[in-house]
Amino acid sequence: MLYRSPAGFCAEYAKAHRDPVTDATGDTVELDEVAVVSETPDSARVVASLFHHGHAPDAGYYDVFERVAFVLVKRGDGWHLDSEEHLGYDS
Repeated sequence: MLYRSPAGFCAEYAKAHRDPVTDATGDTVELDEVAVVSETPDSARVVASLFHHGHAPDAGYYDVFERVAFVLVKRGDGWHLDSEEHLGYDS
């Protein structure tokens, strides 16, 4: 997908994840934040933080933050998503 800028990617990501989602196991995921953490003229790194909370029958109640990093690269027609990396969970 093509983006006008790294900030435009953040806006689209926030729009796509604005509503909490609960799966069949009861895990609810909400977007905490998404931000450009570094930018050069031809690349950018964006990090999103997703808040997971719910109840697991074998573990009880939980709440953790999942971090995901995205690398965007600039080409002649705009900014493109180049890669996505899951950075793990923080409590």
